[in-house]
Amino acid sequence: MEASRRWGDDRAILDDDEARARLLDAAGRCIVRRGDTAIRMAEVSDEAGVSRSTLYRYFPGRDDLLLGLILRRIDNALSNLVAGLRHPGDPHRCLPEIVLVPVFSVDQDPVDPLNQALFAAGSSALATVLELGSEPIAEVLLRHYGPLLARWRGAGRLYDDIDDRSVVEWLHTTSLFLLGPSWRHRTPADKRRFVDRFLVRALVPQIRQ
Repeated sequence: MEASRRWGDDRAILDDDEARARLLDAAGRCIVRRGDTAIRMAEVSDEAGVSRSTLYRYFPGRDDLLLGLILRRIDNALSNLVAGLRHPGDPHRCLPEIVLVPVFSVDQDPVDPLNQALFAAGSSALATVLELGSEPIAEVLLRHYGPLLARWRGAGRLYDDIDDRSVVEWLHTTSLFLLGPSWRHRTPADKRRFVDRFLVRALVPQIRQ
């Protein structure tokens, strides 16, 4: 046990990516074990086999830890989502897919226990983290969606008076709304109509026949 703790007790790991990855992996295991996001920093440090001072060196609080976990999952998920878009040149088709695929995965992916625990009814901390982390989340969204937005904008498929940051903020806000208590359990058809009516129409000029 002492050997496994040495990387945290003796000094800070200089490879920050490796250290953060190990700590986030430990946080994920704790969340799955509890079934919600009500984890304590002490249990995460124990799970990772490090001192609490090491954990706090990389993540000053639980919200920072949860946000780091969410950002990593968003980053990985968006890589696959963008690569799998069936009509990348058509924002009318892509925007609903971009918003709804992650939303639907929350309730339709029972094989992902971490996803289920993060969005469990008792995971009230997550809503706060998603709101507080809107800026870094927007940066991740911009990194993945920026080339798509540039393509659509160059083809005249987005309104010129809405900048890219505003677009990804709207995408994020729409996802949060659909995952909220009032809409989370609405039907997929209802959610699709909402996205088409209030997001796509606001971003994409209508093609006149």
